[in-house]
Amino acid sequence: MVSADELNRALKACRYSSLDHDEAKTIVKHINGSISENNEAAMFIAQLIHESGGFQHRVETERGRGYDYGSTSYYGRGYIQLTHDYNYRDASRAIFNDDRLVNNPDLVSDSVDMSMRVSVWFWEKRVRPAGGPANNNFGLTTKAINGGLEPAGSAGAMKRFDLYKKVANELEIGNPASQ
Repeated sequence: MVSADELNRALKACRYSSLDHDEAKTIVKHINGSISENNEAAMFIAQLIHESGGFQHRVETERGRGYDYGSTSYYGRGYIQLTHDYNYRDASRAIFNDDRLVNNPDLVSDSVDMSMRVSVWFWEKRVRPAGGPANNNFGLTTKAINGGLEPAGSAGAMKRFDLYKKVANELEIGNPASQ
């Protein structure tokens, strides 16, 4: 299990500011509620840190960036930066059994709790099945999140992996994942 103190140490190791205790507790509550293995938690935390600028952004800072998300309404939101109309629909139906996130995409970024709920959903439904955690391969988690936008060995993929190594070190992961 990850503690709020460990999360803040990981953020500092990655050169981001610590979170206030309540925000850190909410984030680790969601991590611990869905991930039982520390190395997978390190992978998830590293991806969240990268996607959100150290948990500082719940809305994509460079909206659009020329990508087609199915509509201008479905740009990145949440800590994992959920994009595309189909992801908003699938997350909404899984979490709420309705289309509220499709009808009001800003709900994804309205609170720490909702941003984490959607990020956990994305990890469980889109990232974990791609095999990264099961195969101890961090690169597969990046591929599941960003597809071909950051192929293995690219600067973006290497930055994510560097964050993972720092998080894994703070969580004292004995057998860290490969790139």
